[in-house]
Amino acid sequence: MHRRQLLWIAAILAAVAVLLAVSGGVRATVGGFRISARSPVGASAAALATVVAWWAMARRAKAANADLASIAATLEGHSAPVIGCIALMSGVVAAVFATNSAAGADASGYLSEAAQWASGHIFHREALAGTPGVTDPWLTAPLGWRPSPLVGLQSSTYPPGLPLLMAVPYALGGTTAAGFIVVMSAAVAVWATGVLAARIAGGAAGVMAAVAIAVSPILLFQSIQPMSDVPVTAAWMLTWVLLIPGSARFFLAGTATALAVLIRPNLAPLAAVPLLLIGWHVRRIIVFSIPVALAGAVLLWLQWQWYGSPFRSGYGTAGELFAIGNIGANATRYFWWLSTTSPVLLIAPLGLTMLWRQVATRVLAAFATLVVAAYLVYAVFDVWSYLRFLLPALAVAAVFTGGAIAIALRRLPVAWRLVGALIVALSLLAHGVSQARALDVFRLADQQRRVEQVADFISMTLPVDAVIISGEQSGSLRYYTGRSILRWDTASPESLASALVALGPSGVPVVVALDAWEREPFRAKFTGLARVSLEWPAAFEAGTSHRTHVWRLSDRDRFLGGERLPTDRRP
Repeated sequence: MHRRQLLWIAAILAAVAVLLAVSGGVRATVGGFRISARSPVGASAAALATVVAWWAMARRAKAANADLASIAATLEGHSAPVIGCIALMSGVVAAVFATNSAAGADASGYLSEAAQWASGHIFHREALAGTPGVTDPWLTAPLGWRPSPLVGLQSSTYPPGLPLLMAVPYALGGTTAAGFIVVMSAAVAVWATGVLAARIAGGAAGVMAAVAIAVSPILLFQSIQPMSDVPVTAAWMLTWVLLIPGSARFFLAGTATALAVLIRPNLAPLAAVPLLLIGWHVRRIIVFSIPVALAGAVLLWLQWQWYGSPFRSGYGTAGELFAIGNIGANATRYFWWLSTTSPVLLIAPLGLTMLWRQVATRVLAAFATLVVAAYLVYAVFDVWSYLRFLLPALAVAAVFTGGAIAIALRRLPVAWRLVGALIVALSLLAHGVSQARALDVFRLADQQRRVEQVADFISMTLPVDAVIISGEQSGSLRYYTGRSILRWDTASPESLASALVALGPSGVPVVVALDAWEREPFRAKFTGLARVSLEWPAAFEAGTSHRTHVWRLSDRDRFLGGERLPTDRRP
């Protein structure tokens, strides 16, 4: 083994040691195999021993400075393998910590729509439609779905792009296979960010950019869930990689842009921004625009079918979603979330000024600015994870950040550039992973497992015609169990009472399934409706830091009659 290879090995071992130290260790099961690594001591000792071995060999040959300079030059001129390894590791981390869960509105919405596409249908036919007493179509539409213009049918509220990507994997391997689309997207997003930075500002910039985006808590958090934020980021970054002068592939770039439009239609106007890189070349513009136009036509047709107008989305009208008055609140939140989770990206403006002379830099800056502007006027949220809306802009920020770091490193003596790059990369890794750990990113799968446990309980103990009263997990429970839903948060006391009366003569079992935080709002809303007073013990509950409970309405009379009702509790 050449002594310079020892430095690469030492760098990898040091990264592993830092990762274990700040994450508290890795424990996961992938494909039936349990992966466990808890202590950083072994990796640290191995890294130190490797460095000592290299130093002894290099000192004998009087080549320590030459070795460091050689590897720094390799990193600058041949960064592609390093960027590829960083992207691969990003995908591996996403796969190891993937929730593989339809818990919550977004995940269940995308997965249930993917299931519809896989079955060859674009609507869900609701079994309770037409039932006397169940007259409000919103009452039977779970989170992620809404009544369609056609009576008895429901439309997904989510855009078609990600579910279409998931449809074939879903048909082949269900939830886990569908979620793998997001895992692959994480790797693609990191790779494209690194490659783009390398082409604009050199190999070292590419490596730093890939590290900066790969370890950002928001990308880590979104890459382990079946949601659209990472896939749309991957699509946009692929667009820019495919359009960089000297390697432009206009039809492929248009296809990537078309995919981004289908995944996140509210950013569709930004499909015009890549034309600034294409220039006044009519043929190139046409080649790029064909797939984008086709995607737009498909989107307009689906929105017409689903929502009754080509210009209406599943989330509502533009007037309902956007307001100038939201700018101040959103700007404050986004800045605070970014400064606490990924502060290194705040030096992106510095990199932008250093690279301003390049046309690609100015176009990317315009794109990122428009992404941020679109979400400054969007609805206001109070949870840090909504930083996910800005992920396409944050990937561009990582490009400029990588450029700024690389330019700074070039001012060091040649022999110390590698050391400086390693220190920066390990610091980014340590901060990003420690922040992600503090935000419970790596515990998300454990927190969401309860929803499948609840669904299993319902599926095993209730017939297929049972009805579930639910809110936060309404989409998830219909996805997993196939049972009809009554949404408590959209119901009035009168409409829920009417539905329960209508279901009574048929003997259909009814259960209430609520996350722990929903119980008190539920009871307060239906305080006059004794049948759902929830004054009796839950039949089932599951969860770790987050709990979900199931009450059988049939248990109420048994409890009031003095019967003791046990609760099946799962961790």
